[in-house]
Amino acid sequence: MLDDLDKYLERKGAKFVRYADDFVVLVGSRKAGERWMMNITVYLERRLKLQVNMEKSQVIRFSRLEYLGFMFWNKRIRVSPAKLREFGSRLKELTGRNWSISMDKRLAQLRLTVRGWMNYYGLSEPHSHWKDLVGWLFRRLRLCYWVMWKRPRTRMTNLCKITKDLPGSIGIGRTSHGPWKASKLLGLCLSPEWLMEQGAPHLVREWERCAHLR
Repeated sequence: MLDDLDKYLERKGAKFVRYADDFVVLVGSRKAGERWMMNITVYLERRLKLQVNMEKSQVIRFSRLEYLGFMFWNKRIRVSPAKLREFGSRLKELTGRNWSISMDKRLAQLRLTVRGWMNYYGLSEPHSHWKDLVGWLFRRLRLCYWVMWKRPRTRMTNLCKITKDLPGSIGIGRTSHGPWKASKLLGLCLSPEWLMEQGAPHLVREWERCAHLR
């Protein structure tokens, strides 16, 4: 449907990119942008009989542009803040302590989500935002284990099997702290390496796996 638009922009010498019905035209000034906006709107509505969504269409500085979930800064591609928040919300949902599901199924779903996300957003740089999420995600998983084990005796037994440290396991398993504070103490027992052995994804390593995209 929009092939005619591509040809129109090419004839006019425009610098543009289009994916489906989402496209960007790059110009040198706001005045030029407003002129292009008017011309393209007229072309789409009068020539192609299409309705332009004026709420989503705008003239904006390149540094503020968000396109297909990405932003562009200092010659780098970055994930937009909105998409990062969306990703964090999804991880929080998958590691919710009230979700009655086995840890194997939870971790499998988490791996699928993280891998799918990175296959798309893995071309972004830098990776600092992924690094910031690693510790938080692992703590969320420790929280899930803590809630799943329920009783102090069960917690002590499982921690002792993992760490072989009976006194330490008893101390942590009998703590009176709430689940979130207890999940921090569990960092002494349920290391990142142990969590990954169980199948937990490591966000930075998944980002590094997508190096070929960059």
